[in-house]
Amino acid sequence: MNKSEALSKIRAALAGDSQVITPKGETYEDFVERLSKELLANVITPIVATVVSTCVKNGDIEKYQSSKVWAIAKHENSWLLTLENENEFALGFGDTPNKIMMHGFSSPDVLGEWST
Repeated sequence: MNKSEALSKIRAALAGDSQVITPKGETYEDFVERLSKELLANVITPIVATVVSTCVKNGDIEKYQSSKVWAIAKHENSWLLTLENENEFALGFGDTPNKIMMHGFSSPDVLGEWST
């Protein structure tokens, strides 16, 4: 996966509705627009990532440990992960992409996962 493919995958996912909690005083539309811009500004050249643990039990870790995982956006120690050839996204944490702790669950809702 290259950066252009990562951007295309994210943009396609942004076309749908997002399950995000809108802060008081902000409209859903404005909040989604702001989050979308922040996410797109944090897209990186994709790096193969390894998920080694999870914050919750019974999440989607098995899927992420048995598939090719790409880190496609990064902010501080937070990584946006995606599965190759699937429209699934998850949030992970770690200093390096080869040792990621997955938040726990994944979904096609890229903003919902990024803003978890």
